[in-house]
Amino acid sequence: MEEAQSLKTDRRRRRPALSCVSCRRSKIRCDRNLPCSACVRSKHRTCVYEPQGRHSEVSSSAIGPHHPADPLSAVDSDTPASPVTSRLNQNHARHGEASHEDHSTISLNGSTPVDSASSQSHEPSFDVRSLLDRIKELERRLEESTGNHAHRKNATQPSTTDLDFVATYPSYLAGELHTMSRSVMTKTRYLGQSHWMNQIGSFKYILEIFDQQCREKKSEPIAMVKRCKALARTVKAQRAPVQVIKYGTNIPSREVADKLVDSYLRTSETVFRILHVPSFRKDYDNFWLSPDSVDLPFLIQLQLVMAIGAAVYDDHYTMRKTAMQWVYEAQSWLISPVPKTRLTLTGLRVMLLLCLAQETASVGQDLVWINVGQLMRTAIYMGLHRDPNKLPKMSIFRSEIRRQLWNTILEIALQTSIDSGGPPLIYLEQYDTSAPGNYDDNQLTDDDTPVAVNPPDKFTDMSVVLALRASFSARLAIARLLNEIGTQNTFDDTIRLHNQLSTAYKSLSQQLQRFTLGARQPTGFQRRFVDLLVRRYFMALHLPYFGPAMSEPAYAFSRKTVVEISAKLYSTVFPSAAFSPRPLQPQINDLGQISIVPDGDDLARFTTSAAGFARSILSQASMAIGLDLQNQLQEDDSLGPPTPRADLLNIFKDSTAWAYHRVVVGETNVKGYLFSLALLTHVEGLMKGMKRADLVDSIITASTKAMEDCFEILKQQTVPQPDEAASTNNAQFDFDSMMAMDQDWEYSPMQNVLFNFTNIEAVLGVPTGSDMMATDFSQW
Repeated sequence: MEEAQSLKTDRRRRRPALSCVSCRRSKIRCDRNLPCSACVRSKHRTCVYEPQGRHSEVSSSAIGPHHPADPLSAVDSDTPASPVTSRLNQNHARHGEASHEDHSTISLNGSTPVDSASSQSHEPSFDVRSLLDRIKELERRLEESTGNHAHRKNATQPSTTDLDFVATYPSYLAGELHTMSRSVMTKTRYLGQSHWMNQIGSFKYILEIFDQQCREKKSEPIAMVKRCKALARTVKAQRAPVQVIKYGTNIPSREVADKLVDSYLRTSETVFRILHVPSFRKDYDNFWLSPDSVDLPFLIQLQLVMAIGAAVYDDHYTMRKTAMQWVYEAQSWLISPVPKTRLTLTGLRVMLLLCLAQETASVGQDLVWINVGQLMRTAIYMGLHRDPNKLPKMSIFRSEIRRQLWNTILEIALQTSIDSGGPPLIYLEQYDTSAPGNYDDNQLTDDDTPVAVNPPDKFTDMSVVLALRASFSARLAIARLLNEIGTQNTFDDTIRLHNQLSTAYKSLSQQLQRFTLGARQPTGFQRRFVDLLVRRYFMALHLPYFGPAMSEPAYAFSRKTVVEISAKLYSTVFPSAAFSPRPLQPQINDLGQISIVPDGDDLARFTTSAAGFARSILSQASMAIGLDLQNQLQEDDSLGPPTPRADLLNIFKDSTAWAYHRVVVGETNVKGYLFSLALLTHVEGLMKGMKRADLVDSIITASTKAMEDCFEILKQQTVPQPDEAASTNNAQFDFDSMMAMDQDWEYSPMQNVLFNFTNIEAVLGVPTGSDMMATDFSQW
């Protein structure tokens, strides 16, 4: 009897459990990955597998496709003891474990358990080099595990920052979202930590409401979204330029052109130096004297200057379609044959202006980072990464122009890195071009006249640029920390870089303040725009800790930083937003009279009309404020009604009106306004103490009304303008059939019905291409 019992026990021991401990206890199916999908969904800190018998090898299915097998099972007695084996032997000695029984389990940050007994009963199965490499890998993982354990005690870094596995979240809408260490990948796009998608999971409540609406066969807001999308395609078809490119056929009158050029020269050019203004104005005057005599490169350059200036030409972006035409013509010129003819300083200027114009005119704005890579390599091919003093002798004029262009290329490369979540690909040791000199443009002439550099305390055309450059290394370090795969990202690193950027920002602020005492000083646009550019790095640096800070007090500094910086960023553009919020939905009877932009405010016009980084900054700031308001109300445990910060509530209401006004001035993607209004409705419902069912009903009702208003706005935009009446590119649209669209549809996982989550433009309101996919965050 005892012998039979012994055999039965033996048989049980010889059948290893392949499921993880958590799945076995919960009696659910385990996919045997590491960590398994069930543990990922339930957010378990570790996914542990029990050790198997000493006569069985570690199951490969329990190891997972992304982790090497445990190397310690192949260590023989002659192998020098590593720190890992030493720790294991100490553990065995402390617990008095016999060589014939092995019940020990080690979990290295969710890694495969180690069967120490097998190390004494098997011959080596790896060569020495492979064995040592695997031991080194296991030691590293054990070190990280120890670091994570120390963090849970001291709260010095997030528990999800340095995980070495890929977690796959199935999407209800389309495809899968793969979340990795400090990045996500969806479809064909790899998006680094500075990309907004790494934080969108915090809005699970709102996203789940709309996802449920997508699944219903009859849903008013989803039906209206579909109608708006169909109508938006018509609007975009009307704006699309003709396929036959005829350069210079869309030049406006001299009066309009002068205003467009001046709009550019007083805004973007004062911070991103691209042109030598006296030379440009001379060529500009010659163009109007004899339009047929100018070179095509200058004509393309002039059109791009006007395209960028069109964003601040008026409050309603009336020249959007023409600006898009100019961008298309520049792209056509750059891809035409004989590329060697464009390896000139004028060619570089065209490439730089095109990057800015794509963002302002919403033409492939989410892919500018790719074009910047081509721009940088072209500049290196032309030697701009080497200081002119180390090249064949050239004039001071030419040397300074090269330094200015290289400086602008670095700035735009860094900005697009933060926007796209891509690595900046900028290394200080790979270029030696010095900073531009403190010259005014009129001091630089092509006659090689010696010119003395102005002292740093004298304000010139380059003063703001040089002050901004002084903070470049601190901002570059943040972009590399967030988006490069080989950098460590701990909370200590975040605090260290925060202090470095604070020092650089304080120096920048003091420098610009000193200029205000002189006769010539920075313009209001320059001060506010530079403030916007630099402060956004504080927000980007702390956003990875913003979500965890809602439940982990150790990251309270990051939460405070993100909220305060977001409020300052928005107030920089709209100073009165915190005190006098605007109505969410102005009257749409006369769209030409609607404006939330103060008269003559270039920065407010730029962020309202254009796409690109300036608009993205405000959108991310608005989302952060909305999330913090939501959590303030949910955390409020007072006896009276919850009361969030009034200034934050006003700013968030104002930002929702701003998203609506973007649709009024020509935005065709209505989902940014829909998302903001839904979140605001949720916040207001929490303030009123509404129950969940009532909250959902109020969100659906507000969303339906919002989409009806947006449909009316888009409908008015399809009406041909006076100068477009004869155009053959205006598609006809049957509004009656649109409003009678059948609201019943079968739900399909690949149907693009509501939110596309591949770039910030898709969620926050800039038209995107048809190749976007939808993802779901309901399991976050």
